Amino acid sequence: MNAVLEKAESVLELLPGFQYLYSGKTDDSILEYLLKRGWAIEARNEETVLQAERAGMDRYDIYYTAPCKDRAIIEANIGKCRFVASDFKEMELINEAAARILAPGYLEVVGLSVIPEKYDDGKQSGFPVEELSQLSVSARKLRSISIRGCFVQGGTNGLYGESLGRYLRDCYETAKQVTTIIPCGMSYVNAGNCMEPLFRTLQSGGKAQEELRTAAEILAKQNQTAFYAKLLIQ
Repeated sequence: MNAVLEKAESVLELLPGFQYLYSGKTDDSILEYLLKRGWAIEARNEETVLQAERAGMDRYDIYYTAPCKDRAIIEANIGKCRFVASDFKEMELINEAAARILAPGYLEVVGLSVIPEKYDDGKQSGFPVEELSQLSVSARKLRSISIRGCFVQGGTNGLYGESLGRYLRDCYETAKQVTTIIPCGMSYVNAGNCMEPLFRTLQSGGKAQEELRTAAEILAKQNQTAFYAKLLIQ
């Protein structure tokens, strides 16, 4: 089995209620395994979207995150994936494509890549939380898309045990902020860039592992009374 998937197997045992979002090189065996486990895939190019679609993956488990997608690529992939936008121009292009392609009254569901100030290491692409109020004003003009998801991006180096559990909670709280500021719904929340620190905490065992497990269980229960969203880890 792929080493990344082996790590994910171990981590998911520690985090009940979460779904793994695979990101990396893709082949038939990996897609078959993702389908078997009910996991999702991050597509960073159109080829991955098409591979996942051909393998029989549900469009709602294919997250197309590549920044700066052009008009033709967006139009070709409407209905094949979940778009995740990291800038307003991309949102405009998705809106224009949806207006032309979808039947009247139908909206294209879009997620936002969001960067909390606390975890901003300058390496992530997306909307800083402090800019969401401005985005809210602009997004009201986009009549053919519906914001329904959040990819939280941030630096996770050095997070471990309790601090890593806090990161998971902060990702969820960030998604709640998005629903309030935009406003919008929330069908999925992705805690990005955390698989390696999750695996390190798992390997260490002891108190750090228990602190992380407790934080994850609290979050999963909270989700059942709030969004009831898909909780993704990556």
